[in-house]
Amino acid sequence: MMKQPELGRKIVELRQQQGLTQEELVEQCNISVRTIQRIEAGEVMPRAYTIRTILSALDRDLDDLRVDSLFEDKVKKALLLKIDKNKDVSFLITQLHIGWIAGILSMICFVFQFIEDSYYIAEGDYYFGGWFYIILGIISIIMFALHIRAFVLIGEIFKSFFLKIVSILFIAVNTLIILYAIIDMYFKYMPEEAFAIIFCVFYGLMYIFFGMALLKLRGIEMLPKIAGIIQIIIGGMFLTILFSIIASPASILVQGLNVAIIFKAIEIIKAQVKDN
Repeated sequence: MMKQPELGRKIVELRQQQGLTQEELVEQCNISVRTIQRIEAGEVMPRAYTIRTILSALDRDLDDLRVDSLFEDKVKKALLLKIDKNKDVSFLITQLHIGWIAGILSMICFVFQFIEDSYYIAEGDYYFGGWFYIILGIISIIMFALHIRAFVLIGEIFKSFFLKIVSILFIAVNTLIILYAIIDMYFKYMPEEAFAIIFCVFYGLMYIFFGMALLKLRGIEMLPKIAGIIQIIIGGMFLTILFSIIASPASILVQGLNVAIIFKAIEIIKAQVKDN
């Protein structure tokens, strides 16, 4: 949670984003003008109830007042996710373009991985061979990371702490699972059935969390909410294990919705720049 004077400056920023004066904010949250003035000036540290009341009036929540811990900051730097949102708008848009391009390439990689995995289950070997599977896995890790990296940036721009954290976790989980699949591609260390269960549980949880994060995302109209509901459903299907055979190909297609969200974010950013 932010402390003063950062808290006061953040509330001013959120209030101005809503186009409200201090008097208009007071009318919505039933707090005196003097109290708002002192909070925004950093003179007093309000109680948790007062903070929640102000945020509710601004259609925000406590996630908007969180700051990255030292650990989270180091993780972002290690994964090349520490993006300065204050850089030129063209830089931010370029990063988002990289995200949707990587998303399409990631979808292609996942299609080939699905084919290879299905062929291995049926025939006990990989259709294009082991080296192809290794190279495909490495490319898949990189493309998925670049794709979801765009949602770390979207979470930063549209003030969604939850989306940023879930996106970083999703990258980490996907990387670890695919790396293990490459290392133990012939299942010498872990039975195939056990790996399948771990795969379904972890991806199921990540799709549910990512879907919830999209549902909470504000400022990009209804598209994230639709995508969020679908991804929660897919996550639930993974967790049943039985329906994962449907969830796997569906999860590839749902990345198309993620690409559309990135496009929408680019459109909104460009419109805001034009208006200003």
